Amino acid sequence: MSMKKFTYGGTLFGKEERKAINKVLDRNWWQIEREGEAMEKETAKYLGVKYGLLANSGSSAALLALSALELPKGSEVIIPAVTFPTIFNIIIQCGLKPVVIDAKIGTYCLDVKDVEKAITKKTKAVIAVHLLGNVVDMPALMKLAKKKKLIVLEDCCDAFGSKINGKKIGSFGDVSFTSFHAAHIISMGQGGAAYTNNKKLAEKMRMYRDWGRQANLKEKINTKWKKLPKDQSPNYIYEKMGYNLSPLELQAAMGRVQLRKVEKIKRLRKRNFDYLYNELKKFPDLVMPKWIKGADICWFGFPISINSDREDLLKWLDKNSIETRTMFTGNVLKHPMIKDIEYRVSGNLDEANWILEHSLWFTVHPRYTPKDLKYIIKVFKKYYEWRP
Repeated sequence: MSMKKFTYGGTLFGKEERKAINKVLDRNWWQIEREGEAMEKETAKYLGVKYGLLANSGSSAALLALSALELPKGSEVIIPAVTFPTIFNIIIQCGLKPVVIDAKIGTYCLDVKDVEKAITKKTKAVIAVHLLGNVVDMPALMKLAKKKKLIVLEDCCDAFGSKINGKKIGSFGDVSFTSFHAAHIISMGQGGAAYTNNKKLAEKMRMYRDWGRQANLKEKINTKWKKLPKDQSPNYIYEKMGYNLSPLELQAAMGRVQLRKVEKIKRLRKRNFDYLYNELKKFPDLVMPKWIKGADICWFGFPISINSDREDLLKWLDKNSIETRTMFTGNVLKHPMIKDIEYRVSGNLDEANWILEHSLWFTVHPRYTPKDLKYIIKVFKKYYEWRP
């Protein structure tokens, strides 16, 4: 048994991050201001989009993105069965109807053909979930969306830094969102952001984030809202039923330092993924991950499926200090939270159901070297030697 615990997440936190945070603490300034604005601009530039908006989590960023679209109540939103629960929940929270489609074994992402089959007159949007860094076929999805007049949201919480044919994930859809949680590719400790090229959508997301406060804060007097006094400050005119979902200035300062390391982090994650892939493909019981042509993936974790009984392998890996996670929700509709809600299933969810029982993922974290990962391979070898 290894003395080292092989965990899937954790921030690469160093002196530079500490220094950036301390600078903000020395100012005794807490709400997002210049560091926040810089983080929004720098991450948007990295992705190749015009507007970025920080939030206190990836889940909050997703809620802001879908809220700001202001789709008619009861509209349908397509989502794969294998997802993170809060990304499913935002559809319900916005008064919309989830349309659940299958996910594919190997990619663990949606298939564009399944999206096309799920579309009805009520369908307004689709959420492309890029699971564990792996990517949905965005060129094909955007082509379909244009043809069917669908809005595309990209869930990039696991996939910051991934690309297709040189174009960054998060820059394909109408709006995207990502996570800067401690476990994710780059970190603000806790946090997230939403991105778009649409100025009006960016303004609406900001309104929803900041208590519903109107977007134009530059006017000195109120000329727009007749029921309010002329001298009512624009800072205190509330146009939307909003939230309070901002992160802290010190988190943004940390995030800016992390952003400068993103390509190094991606390179190390990819190196670790490649090493594990080349070794684990030797075991016929394991289903290896797949990805589309042209994908350049920043892997968040190593996804595998096991044809035999998963439970024994999970216990064995845990006993040998290798932390694992099952594949997010598997089939989201199997969870107890799904009650008294209206949803529709398109096609069967056979692969999602199989993923629920047979799939798992574990670390490709940059802190581990190929020498460390040899231990993981050794543990798998011993497992398959032990099994009759």
